[in-house]
Amino acid sequence: MKKTLSIVALVLAVIISLVSCGEEPTSASLWDSATYTENTTVGEGAITFKVKIEAEGKTVTLTVNTDEKILGNALYELGLINDPTFFNKINGMTLDWDKTHAYWGFYVGDTMADHGVGDEPIKGGEVYRIAYTK
Repeated sequence: MKKTLSIVALVLAVIISLVSCGEEPTSASLWDSATYTENTTVGEGAITFKVKIEAEGKTVTLTVNTDEKILGNALYELGLINDPTFFNKINGMTLDWDKTHAYWGFYVGDTMADHGVGDEPIKGGEVYRIAYTK
C-alpha cells in the first residue's frame, strides 16, 4: 500500500512540475498586429469618408481621404486591406476562416452591405463599418 501511495505521489509531483513549468497559453489579441489602434486620418484626396473597424469590443475610426471612386480600391491603395475585392486582413488584423470561422462583416452605416467593398462606390461623407463577425 505504501509503495502504491509513493508511486501515485511521485506521478502527481511529476505532473504538477510539468504543468507549472509549461508556458501559460496566450490568447493574442487581433489588435496586437493592428496598424492603427487609435482614431486617425489617412490618405490624401478630395473625397472623405469614415471606416469604423470593430473587433474584440474595440472600435477604431479612420477618416479616409482619397481620389478613388470605389471603396475597395481606396482601402487597398492605402494598405488598409490586402485585396481590393475579397480581403481577410484589415488594418493589419488577419482573420483565418479555416481556423476560426470568423470574417470581416461589411456595413454601410449600420446596414450589412449586399455586395463587397470592391463594388461599393464612394460619394463622400459615408460611414462604413467593418466588423469582426463569427
